[in-house]
Amino acid sequence: MLDSEILGESGFVLDIATQNRKLNTAIQNAFFDWEQECCLHGVYDFEDYEELVLNALYRDGEAFIRIIRGQALKIELIDADDIDNDFNDEALNIKCGIQRASKYSLTPIRYYVKKDGNERLVIEAKDIIHIKKPLIAKQTRGNSKLASAILDIHQKDKFKKAELNRARLGSEMTGFYLRKDDSPLGGAIPEFDENTGELIENSSVELPESVEVGTMRFLDDGIQPHFIDPHNPTNIEFYLKSTNQEVARSLGISYATLTGDLSSVNYSSIRQGTTAERRGFRRTQNFLRRKMHNTIFKEWLLIELLANKITPSEYALVLAHFSFKPQGWEYIDPSKEVAANSKAIDSGFKTRVEVLREKGIEYDTYLDELEKEKLIVAKLKEIENIRNSRSKNE
Repeated sequence: MLDSEILGESGFVLDIATQNRKLNTAIQNAFFDWEQECCLHGVYDFEDYEELVLNALYRDGEAFIRIIRGQALKIELIDADDIDNDFNDEALNIKCGIQRASKYSLTPIRYYVKKDGNERLVIEAKDIIHIKKPLIAKQTRGNSKLASAILDIHQKDKFKKAELNRARLGSEMTGFYLRKDDSPLGGAIPEFDENTGELIENSSVELPESVEVGTMRFLDDGIQPHFIDPHNPTNIEFYLKSTNQEVARSLGISYATLTGDLSSVNYSSIRQGTTAERRGFRRTQNFLRRKMHNTIFKEWLLIELLANKITPSEYALVLAHFSFKPQGWEYIDPSKEVAANSKAIDSGFKTRVEVLREKGIEYDTYLDELEKEKLIVAKLKEIENIRNSRSKNE
């Protein structure tokens, strides 16, 4: 769900907006080709890395991307568990597998990655993109976005499992036997000879172990069957719903999005919930764009410059006019929202640029497409006029 809502159908799309359209197209096409071959191991493409990084941010609270520079730029995702969190050395300013320049510095200089045995791979900080959103400046490692929900989810799973076990036990076990005089059951039943008063050995009672429909069994005196009442939980639905609401709130999404339960929503409530969660999704999109996409693109563009594939002036021009476009979202109720946006534009409360950005469309791209559309319409009219003139001549 997070992949589809935040990354969309095709991830973040590079947009170059210099006045040199030929340069724009060349850079965009070159970067798109690189996206297919960016993986150090030749396994993933750039869209895969977008998903892996997003999942790592929610699961681990951080993601580590290794940069490998050469004739072509390569990247590798390092699992957060592989950064040696237990490696600490106060003398070397190493904490949780990350070495800093000094005791009070916030700048990392090396990362220590666990290998087989006690060996560690040392990677310079200039070759690592450490993506995390700290709560305080001195924080060394990231905080999982699932941290606030994990306890509720665990308790909910335990409760569901307990209720399922009780229901299964109730369906498999019909009842049990009790002695009316509270003496123990099982095995030999003590009996005494009425004449001599001596204990009669090997006296026992046979108790039925199963019940069959339409069959009655005789029980000895003093034995009473006790049937188990069927289990009918009354609070499980309320408990699960309230827990899901807490989990959804902690993750910054609506209850309907988390569960897919639309039974109690109307247009106003779902619009309010969707608007709030999309605001959170946009923050995540902007965070990924700043920390991951922009950083990797600058590294890639520098490699292109060093390889003499672009000139220094083109490098500076592209560096000042690039952006990554995340996806927008469809309207919840198109007729109502289009009418509302139209009134807002006419009243001056919104601009066309704002409306287009809400849909994930940049204004310059929109204008370019309008121009293309006008050319197509003009060409179609020209073809139609030629056909009409020919038919008249005939």
